[in-house]
Amino acid sequence: MTRASLVAGALAALALQPAAAQGRKLTLEQAYAQAARSSPTMQVLRERVRQAEAARRKAWSLLKPTASFNASFTHSDQEDIVFAVPGRDPMTFQKQDQFAWNAVANLPLFRGPAYPRLKMARQGVELARLREVRTQQDFLLRVAQAYYMVVTRADTLSALEHKLEIGRKHLAAARAQLEVGQAPRATVLRADLVVTQDEQSVRVARIALGAARRQLGILIGEPGSVDVERPAEPPRPGGSERGMTETALGRADVRAADLSIQLARKGKEATWWGFLPSLDLSWLYRWTEAAGFSGERGSWNLVFTLNVPIYDGGARYADLRDGHSKITEAVEQRRALGLEIEGEIVRLRAEVESASAGVVSAHKAVSLARTTEEDMNASYSVGAATQLDVLDASQRLLDAQLQLSGQLFQRDLARLALAHAQGLFDPLRRNK
Repeated sequence: MTRASLVAGALAALALQPAAAQGRKLTLEQAYAQAARSSPTMQVLRERVRQAEAARRKAWSLLKPTASFNASFTHSDQEDIVFAVPGRDPMTFQKQDQFAWNAVANLPLFRGPAYPRLKMARQGVELARLREVRTQQDFLLRVAQAYYMVVTRADTLSALEHKLEIGRKHLAAARAQLEVGQAPRATVLRADLVVTQDEQSVRVARIALGAARRQLGILIGEPGSVDVERPAEPPRPGGSERGMTETALGRADVRAADLSIQLARKGKEATWWGFLPSLDLSWLYRWTEAAGFSGERGSWNLVFTLNVPIYDGGARYADLRDGHSKITEAVEQRRALGLEIEGEIVRLRAEVESASAGVVSAHKAVSLARTTEEDMNASYSVGAATQLDVLDASQRLLDAQLQLSGQLFQRDLARLALAHAQGLFDPLRRNK
């Protein structure tokens, strides 16, 4: 045997060894929780809510009083300027080195656009939270899809390993029969070819399973790959198509779309308020070292400021047109979402019904294929069946098992997707 053959044999044996520990084993519920804690996607959503809350606090600043203080020191190129008035003490008009300070307080009495914008900021927080809820549900559905993919690929690997085990037994039997002259050489070659093909299929399935486990780990923020266990069957959906569609209208993204229409209308309303005058009250206190003609170092005044907008270059009229367009856009987006939901409900209901029927048929096919394989093995042992009959029965069992695994995958994900389409898929809240 050549050195290359030895290396190839060693690699083949290594590839066919049982898989090592694949990392921490998680249930589907634990995967959801892990994703919520560790995923950067979830953290982005939380930060967007915080940003909306910061915008709400900033909107309040337009209606709250403000105050400021400033101090100054002035050095002049001339010495103190003093005025001497007959009969009175000399008055210092300016000192060469002079300190002064001002204190200013402003109180907005009326600012029209600020009131609707304050309500818009409050609704913006609610909108961010609704989007967080829906995006979180979308993300967790992706987690479920990745989790079920690992389960399905593990089932595929198990079925392939079973067929490989049976093929190796038949290869050993064929070689034994060849040695005593009870089987032709072609029988051994055929059995060896089947084993080689099955070994390759097992290698490919192991690679696919490892990739699926790693992808799940990346998705939920778990270092390394993740091992899984088959989850419980998702609840069977009930209700009519119309009832499901009505339920879906309570989804977080639908409520967010309705709120977006309100926000667009409030934005146009704020533009109309911008045509009204604004009124502010200001209080100013000044202090300086030089008393001047008044003889007082400190002084204060109270100022009422009325600002009447007359012409701003047409910006407000452009804002009105923009606001009207945004309202129309928000209304049409809401209509499009409603139509999308209707189509999604119809499609997913059909997928659930089709996959459920497929699972029933696949179970029966597996039962029949397993019985046929057992019968063929028994017949082959007494010489009543050929090797081709046995190999064909083994392949039929594998095909039936793979078909069942695929149908279970489609059924379970279709049920979860249908619950998600109705807004009922909220595993984190359900588990609290």
